[in-house]
Amino acid sequence: AADGPHLLVEGPAGSGRTETLRAVVASLAAAERPDRLGIVLVDGRGTGTAGDGTADGLGVCTDIPHVTTHLTANDPVRMREFAQSLTAELKRRAELLGRSDFTEWHTGRALADRMVTQRTRGSAAPGTEHNGDLDAPPSTTIRLRPGAARRAADAAPPLPRLVVVVDDLDALVSPALGSPGRPAAGSVLRALE
Repeated sequence: AADGPHLLVEGPAGSGRTETLRAVVASLAAAERPDRLGIVLVDGRGTGTAGDGTADGLGVCTDIPHVTTHLTANDPVRMREFAQSLTAELKRRAELLGRSDFTEWHTGRALADRMVTQRTRGSAAPGTEHNGDLDAPPSTTIRLRPGAARRAADAAPPLPRLVVVVDDLDALVSPALGSPGRPAAGSVLRALE
């Protein structure tokens, strides 16, 4: 995570990639509350019918409360909808975060929630409500943000971390000819970049 927002688990068939990804999903879920972490599961090859559990892909993780959706590459309509939704969500987050990264933004929100309003000397005039904001004269005095802006920021929905876990990315990147997921592959890849 220190090197960037992506993690790649690579190995030949039968080497335990899917099991490793399942363990990563379980570990992420154990470390964070569902309101602070959303997980999207994508199976690149779809799910099979083998009775040994190996063909279930990431589908066994769908009972974890952090999992918001589970998609398979053989459903092109849902995959295209996912690509559009993910692109829109990433744009929304970029607008919210501005130039700061998620950690800086989230820390700033946590500090703003803990901000204590200052008291002023004297009392407010009868019938006027004091909301704790300082109206500073033009000087070097720090001006707290207006009360209405603080209430609007508090009312903003929380921004949980979003993790997209893709099993069998190679099948998603270059699906076989005739694969039902082939039409949506380009849309999904552009969204995941």
